[in-house]
Amino acid sequence: MPLVGTSSSGQFACATDAQHTLKHLRTKRKGQPVFVLGHLLDRKGREATFESFNDRLALVKFDDGAILGFDPNELLLPTDIDASGTAYFEIRPCQSCDIFFPLTLAECDADEEPAQCPDCRR
Repeated sequence: MPLVGTSSSGQFACATDAQHTLKHLRTKRKGQPVFVLGHLLDRKGREATFESFNDRLALVKFDDGAILGFDPNELLLPTDIDASGTAYFEIRPCQSCDIFFPLTLAECDADEEPAQCPDCRR
């Protein structure tokens, strides 16, 4: 079962080459900003915050107070979180497999953005 608690840095996580979804985080922290790719059309493409786990589903809370469960693979991490705690998401579709993935801060600042998700680049 995934761990829930404060990360070792005490901060919320951003996308890296090794972690780009909530599932990739070893330790999940309540309030972690996520971008929902999930199966519910009215919630797809919206930002939310991680609350906790219920069995194998990650419960996330939306701005309207709704709490819904999603597969942790459907929850993308932010590209950056500024000093005031606002999360920024730069989400792109992979040109090879057509799934969405978040850019890392380094990829966002690079001269040329990657056209493929981290899995297809390997």
